[in-house]
Order: sequence, then C-alpha cells, then structure tokens
Amino acid sequence: MKTYVLVITMWGLTAQGQWTYIGNQDVLKQDFTLEQCEMLADKSVWRKHHTNDYYDIQLDCHEKAPKD
Repeated sequence: MKTYVLVITMWGLTAQGQWTYIGNQDVLKQDFTLEQCEMLADKSVWRKHHTNDYYDIQLDCHEKAPKD
C-alpha cells in the first residue's frame, strides 16, 4: 500500500506576477493514504490569515519514498 506525506511549501510573487518557490518547505511527520492527505491539502478546509499578498503557502501530497 502506498503512503503519502503532506508537504507545505513557501511561494513568493515576482514582479512579473508569477509565483515562484522560495526555498522553504515543511513535511508533516505522519503517513497518510492518498485520500487522507488530499483531504488535508484541500484549501477549502483551511482558514487563511495572510497579511502579505506577495507570499503564500502551498499544500501538496507526495508519495513517501521507500527506505533502502
């Protein structure tokens, strides 16, 4: 069975109006099924409190890499 992790990344808005990854990420130390992870990553279940329009976070589900 495949397992997934929730990854939270930081993004910045460029002067050209494009979002670009700014190099920070956090990974929740919890394994999920794809369905569980997608539910957590769904923006409709979050309440945003952002005061800077030039930065945002993105939530994504990534398959957990197998250990060697």
